Amino acid sequence: MVATNDCDVLIVGAGPAGLMLSTWLSKLKIRTRIIDKAPTKVLVGHADGVQCRTVEVFQSFGFAQRLVDEGAHINEVVSWALDSKGILQRTGRIPDNEPGTSRFPHAVLSQGRIERFLLDAMKDFNNLTVQRSTAPVSLSVDQNLVRDFSPNSYPVSVTLRRLTEEESVPTQLGAVPNGLHRSNLLADDEFDAAKGTKEAGAFDNAGEEETVRTKFLVGCDGARSWVRKQMGLSLEGDAAGAVWGVLDAIVSETTFPDIRLKCTVQSKVGSILIVPRERDYVRFYIQIGSTKPGERFDRSSVTPESIIETAKKIMAPYTLECSDFEWWTVYEVGQRLCKTFSHDERLFIAGDACHTHSPKAGQGMNTSMMDAYNLGWKLAHVLQGKATPNLLKTYSEERYKVAKELIDLDYKLSRMFSAKPKEEGGDGDGVSLAEFKAFFKSLSRWASGTAVHYRPNMLVAPERQPALAPGLPTGMRFESHLVVALADARPWHVGDRLVSNGRWRIILFAGDVRDEEQKKKLEQVAAYFDAADGPVRRYTPPNEDLDSVVEVLTIISNPRISVEPNAFPAILWPARKPSPAYDKLYADDSSPVTPNVRGEIYKNLGIDPKTGCIAVVRPDQTVSLVCALDEHKQIGDFFAQFMIPQA
Repeated sequence: MVATNDCDVLIVGAGPAGLMLSTWLSKLKIRTRIIDKAPTKVLVGHADGVQCRTVEVFQSFGFAQRLVDEGAHINEVVSWALDSKGILQRTGRIPDNEPGTSRFPHAVLSQGRIERFLLDAMKDFNNLTVQRSTAPVSLSVDQNLVRDFSPNSYPVSVTLRRLTEEESVPTQLGAVPNGLHRSNLLADDEFDAAKGTKEAGAFDNAGEEETVRTKFLVGCDGARSWVRKQMGLSLEGDAAGAVWGVLDAIVSETTFPDIRLKCTVQSKVGSILIVPRERDYVRFYIQIGSTKPGERFDRSSVTPESIIETAKKIMAPYTLECSDFEWWTVYEVGQRLCKTFSHDERLFIAGDACHTHSPKAGQGMNTSMMDAYNLGWKLAHVLQGKATPNLLKTYSEERYKVAKELIDLDYKLSRMFSAKPKEEGGDGDGVSLAEFKAFFKSLSRWASGTAVHYRPNMLVAPERQPALAPGLPTGMRFESHLVVALADARPWHVGDRLVSNGRWRIILFAGDVRDEEQKKKLEQVAAYFDAADGPVRRYTPPNEDLDSVVEVLTIISNPRISVEPNAFPAILWPARKPSPAYDKLYADDSSPVTPNVRGEIYKNLGIDPKTGCIAVVRPDQTVSLVCALDEHKQIGDFFAQFMIPQA
């Protein structure tokens, strides 16, 4: 007899997208199941670049420091090309990210370690683990229940089957079959590696089936997504025809001076992207061939040794000797995109299941996790009765635009890497050095993840004109700067107050409250927030803390010691079990412990220090609305579009 169980969200695929979604939902205490075909997590290789915006999100979950400590930091990009005499020369240096992009670095660390951090977090948050060696085999959706969001409605049914070892462990080729060198694993990954074996009983229940009834199904199951196929969708696009090899190795000897910097190398033989890795490894992306439309590349002809031999030819006259080939693969560059990421707001896809591209822009893992970060809180809001199901329509709207921009950017980047160099001002095909450098420089801000910009929708108000905070465009992530707490003089980055716990934030830039007129405006705003029909009390469930759904953070522009913390209206530092909330009031000032360091948040965000403004920030740290203090009722109108009153 097939067992039947219920959950609120079933996630298929435990790669970065699936694990990010699981972490989010675990934090928000949503009943979640996550399954994966593989018997273990990724252990080495695969994706590696973690962009600044993704590190900011990791910080909001509490594990950014693990990445910062373990990863290699990418600070500079160096370009190499042939000079007029055909000699390989260094041709330029640029920062990997523009100064001021983020307080966090662009870091490089194996996907396996990123998965480790997420696995640890979701277990800590709600004791959630991955059910491995398991795959979906059938799906049905009860159309009579699709619009029924009552607690006992489960319109989606999925049959799961436990896999055999042959079904669960992929067939691999080459002398380094999967890059797995147990001696290279860190202690907390050793357990995963051992647990996914036949000897450990990983396949003892092979063949058993289970029916899972769920409210939402999310496919994070890669480019060959089973969930996407059940939705009747496909990835659309073309391959570029260029074939690249990727190899992680120790460089045992080289005369190339920039081996620990991110480098682009172009010669007549081909192109290389060099990326320094953790543990002194180096990753090489090397063009090794091309294909015609409809033609398949013979991957069996490629070995780690052949990839390095190609690298040596490209990098000549510099020498290169490598050892300890930890992981390698071959891929054909392709840019493909799904036309939508959801169906009936019950079935969703994220990550490679809905967009694929080359890895050279360092966006695959990042964009996949940010898909999940966008979706997670929205699912939770609907499941918790905080918001109407229409909220879910914004997931595909917002993330499709980001994926399309990435596909277009990657298309240009891949062809620039694959094209032959040409002389400045020369005719014919190819890419000049000036063109290549200009494009790579323009890529920086977008690649960091901080330039993602959602269009206006029910969750993103149109930009106010004239802008009250040019540094906080609606639809973009909240840019963090230092402030100091009024109560204890502790310096804080505002971003560290925007923890991922499902809350909305109203950031009240109160201006200079020593001014009587400005103080009066502040009191009017506070009275509105405190009213029964205001945006704080209206959406807070009875018997819960007033900051549990909408949290108000106040930042004044006048000096910290020029006003007393208890002089503010009570709603701005509300009573909270078991004590008042002293962590809601801040000043744009320095702290006694760092007297020469001031964040200047008003200046950096372009906010008038006298009159201030109000910014509404979503649970995913996206700015939704910016208005003047005397326009505060716009906040209630904004929330009324999708939030459900709780009083």
